[in-house]
Amino acid sequence: MSFKLSIVAPSGKLFEDTVDSIAVIGTEGGFEVYSRHMPLISSLKAGRARVRQAGKETAYEITSGILEVDLEHNVTLLADQATAV
Repeated sequence: MSFKLSIVAPSGKLFEDTVDSIAVIGTEGGFEVYSRHMPLISSLKAGRARVRQAGKETAYEITSGILEVDLEHNVTLLADQATAV
């Protein structure tokens, strides 16, 4: 199963598509979000956000931010700064 992911920075939307998972570093430690994850809001530390989509992995380097999983299981990552690596 998959879910909709949006990665947004002040410069604009960097990514929006359906993905299998995203792994990030929260302020309390690293975690991974999969399809139908329970709703949550987490602050993020600087590090790499790893996006898995159809067997491929893409990474974004972020300085900090917030990740939200909403009631429809859509995920939004709001980054202070983010670049694809």
